[in-house]
Amino acid sequence: MGPDRPGDWTAVTRIFRDGHTATWWAADAQLGWWGPDGTTRLVVVTTDPATLPAQSTWYLATDLSRPGGPREADSPAPAADLAEIVRIYGIRHWIEQSYKQVKDELGWADFQVRSDTAIRRHQTLVTCAFSFCWDTWFAPPHLPRMRRSRCPAGQRRGIAPSHQTHQTHQACWPQALRDVRGWLTPWATLQRYWRAWTAKPPLTELQALINAVGTGRPLNLYIPA
Repeated sequence: MGPDRPGDWTAVTRIFRDGHTATWWAADAQLGWWGPDGTTRLVVVTTDPATLPAQSTWYLATDLSRPGGPREADSPAPAADLAEIVRIYGIRHWIEQSYKQVKDELGWADFQVRSDTAIRRHQTLVTCAFSFCWDTWFAPPHLPRMRRSRCPAGQRRGIAPSHQTHQTHQACWPQALRDVRGWLTPWATLQRYWRAWTAKPPLTELQALINAVGTGRPLNLYIPA
């Protein structure tokens, strides 16, 4: 597997976060039905094309077409040359690291569901709640803010009591999550149930309720018994 001739290698300059650069080498390769013009394109990237060191050699499979290749015209995504593929894959590690940090901080992994759809809904819910907290935190004092509530220090996700800021009223994470669930869950559920029952437009009263929760007016889903 790999390029047949030394001339097949293309020099690619990689730029790292600290500003330093390094020259790597990339080439299209062929392995079975994987190849430069196949549905799956195989790219080899390495610091040393002569020895292909294990610690600094990547074998990348992508569906991005080759510029000038027969798949370029029908490809849904723009064609990518070797330098672009190396650039995209080079930032993949940072994307995965950022995703891991976000998942841990926002509680994306704190769900008890089984389906992919349910996981995505949970992530949407948590992200909306975080956005409201973020907006409240940075909004200037003269602008309307999200409703604030006092929370015990232990409930503020990721904020220890000794590191609290001068603000006396923080955006409360559990309260924000409940607020978002109060409008997002009814907004999605009511429409889904209605469409499963009939293809007709919702009743006037039901549509008014859907419109109301869709504008951020939550329903109290935690009424005490």
